[in-house]
Amino acid sequence: MERPWDAARLRGPRVMPPGSALTFESVRVERGGRRLVDDVTFDVRERTVHALLGHNGAGKTSLLRAVAGLVPTRGGTIRAASTPAVLFVGDRYPPDLTAAQVIDHRSRLVGATETAEVVRSTGVDEFLTTRGAALSTGMAQRLSIATALLSGARVLVLDEPTSGLDPQGVEHLRATLLAIRDRGRTVLVCSHDLAQLELVCDDVTCLRQGRVTSTGPVAEAASGLPSPRQILRTSDDARAAEILDQHAVPTSRSARGVCLPAGASLPAALAALTGQVEVLEATVDRGLFVRLYDRDASAPPRRTTRARRRR
Repeated sequence: MERPWDAARLRGPRVMPPGSALTFESVRVERGGRRLVDDVTFDVRERTVHALLGHNGAGKTSLLRAVAGLVPTRGGTIRAASTPAVLFVGDRYPPDLTAAQVIDHRSRLVGATETAEVVRSTGVDEFLTTRGAALSTGMAQRLSIATALLSGARVLVLDEPTSGLDPQGVEHLRATLLAIRDRGRTVLVCSHDLAQLELVCDDVTCLRQGRVTSTGPVAEAASGLPSPRQILRTSDDARAAEILDQHAVPTSRSARGVCLPAGASLPAALAALTGQVEVLEATVDRGLFVRLYDRDASAPPRRTTRARRRR
């Protein structure tokens, strides 16, 4: 079994908590006398996609840079079950090398045995003949993920992976993250694109002013939030609003459709409209991660301490 990797390089063997792929314990990062990450403690479970949320300046990238060993920790411990691959936005490749040549070089360098599967699952097979100078942001990102997987990384850390991607690129990224998880690997992802993240993440941690405000499974986070407004797009929004008003369901109108108040029963509304108008789409006005982000933006950061484990 591979010895757990320790970003803080503390002496003595370190034991990972059961089921954890990456742990942060009372981590502090400082720069220029300013504390960027303060007493951060949370676990990233094995075989999950874990979202790291927070406002600009919350300490997300500083924390990921500490994982990569690019900045020193001033206290606490970062441990991983195996050496993590940390991918930052803006990776570049030699302009004259094709994606196929990059893959071939990495495969031979590390002795990879699953090259064809990695190339297929990450979508790199779609642009193998494209040279580095012509790679789009999304292509370069997929190539970075592929090279990390070829190296045998069990833990991938992605900083702002949706930055610069078009909708098709974001859709492909979501599919790639799920494929990575389903193959038994773990992903910690930091992004400002909250609506896209919530579709693929199992767990979420929120940072504010360098400290944790909440952490845990997405299902638990959802249970503690107020209900959003539901928005129905129908074949006849005016008629739909009239029918719902007759069923004592107050509504309002927007450019997106008919808005139901928070807490209104969506099944009851759909039942009332059945046979009257066609419901084309049902959405919410604010996604789960947006509501979680807004709630924690005004919440006081908490100190999270964990009893020191015996070596």
